Amino acid sequence: MKCLGFFKKFFVSLGLISVFFCVQNISGEVTQTDELRTLCKDAQKTEQDIDNLLKELDTILKKETTSVPVIKNVYEVLTRCFTILFNIQRFSKILILIQQDNKNDFVRCSIVIKNFADYFKQVSSRLDKEGSKVLELKKQKKSLNKELVSKKDQYEKTSKKIEKIIKELSKNREENIIQNDVVYHLASKSESLEELDAELEAENTIGVLKNTKVSTELEIAYPVYGRIIEEFGDKGIDGEMIYNLAFETMPGAIVTSPAKGLVVFSGRFLNYGNMVILSNGEYRIFLYGIDSTFASTGDVLSIGDYVGKMQESSEDKPVIKMELKKSGEPLDPRHWLQETLEKGK
Repeated sequence: MKCLGFFKKFFVSLGLISVFFCVQNISGEVTQTDELRTLCKDAQKTEQDIDNLLKELDTILKKETTSVPVIKNVYEVLTRCFTILFNIQRFSKILILIQQDNKNDFVRCSIVIKNFADYFKQVSSRLDKEGSKVLELKKQKKSLNKELVSKKDQYEKTSKKIEKIIKELSKNREENIIQNDVVYHLASKSESLEELDAELEAENTIGVLKNTKVSTELEIAYPVYGRIIEEFGDKGIDGEMIYNLAFETMPGAIVTSPAKGLVVFSGRFLNYGNMVILSNGEYRIFLYGIDSTFASTGDVLSIGDYVGKMQESSEDKPVIKMELKKSGEPLDPRHWLQETLEKGK
């Protein structure tokens, strides 16, 4: 009996220890997820700072480009003025040497000399002004370049921290094999985004992919730092209506989740590149054009969670597109974006 009591206590203690380590792991993962979200927010803020600095430097470059030709022209004018003045003074000396009695010639010479001297003074003043402006622009440019180097260094350090956490989280990720198999089968047989959405809607209806993990009010945020270059309702090059928002961002930009939801698809699809589809139980959000994705099918994401990165080496600025659908019907995400901004999120 004593032996049984000992083993009973031993297994209870073992169970408590297992629970303790399990809780520690879970809490550790949550902490890492929170840290990752904070780092992504910092990275996107730094992307904004870098973009603003580059815009300021571009403005200064344009000002320099317009100021340098002005200085060159003013310098040429001054050189000519000096030559003319020199010749007038020389002519006046000749008049004195030949002892001309006609005072009108001397008066004319003195008037011309005075006018040229005044003009010379004005042109010299403009040259000083333009020169001072160029020096100030160079000073500003030096300061901005120094700040830009600092921001890029900060961004690189933040990116390395993000990569480190991603590697640690990847070791313990659990893939939802059933959902992956179902969704990849749907993706492989679908020939358009509309067809894939219809298949997802059908599977969701019959319960295969029913979203029981997340059912929440829809809130949408920007997935990247950037500017909108395509609006819902615009006409494309082919004349067809556009049903997405397109965000132009910087190379290597961090992509974060624009909403809270369950990832029902993550992978390559047709010519859309890497695509992540989020479902909040009622709506589906399609993100495509991502270079590398971290989010996997079965993940539950909150706004600001790390999704992936945009292409780093590109001649043009990379573009990510976002679509919103409900029961197959495309909707304009602008309404929800505006609501989220008004709430200060």
